[in-house]
Amino acid sequence: MDLIEGLYLVTTTVLAGTGATLSAFAVTAYRSSGRTAMAYLAVGFGLVVVAALATPLAAFRTAFANPRALLLVNSGLLAGSMALVAGSLAVYEPGTREFVISEADVAELRER
Repeated sequence: MDLIEGLYLVTTTVLAGTGATLSAFAVTAYRSSGRTAMAYLAVGFGLVVVAALATPLAAFRTAFANPRALLLVNSGLLAGSMALVAGSLAVYEPGTREFVISEADVAELRER
């Protein structure tokens, strides 16, 4: 195994472990609060873990034969995960009559 491949596996392991930890925290927060935003967050970080694990598995299995396809799948999964993480900030919470980000904060952002 080359040095670059070893470093790739190490960074992938760290990314997957961190993503799994954040997803577990979000699941725990969802179970205790019932907030929809935490469910979005858990799924979003779960997709980060899927991307982190599926990409190197496919890459080493195919001997990096089609790097463009690998990058496309990886970027697609990460884009979906970031959309869910961002959506967790803007999701309407039933029963609270407000979004996770308050309307005052949204108005302040629009002024900038």
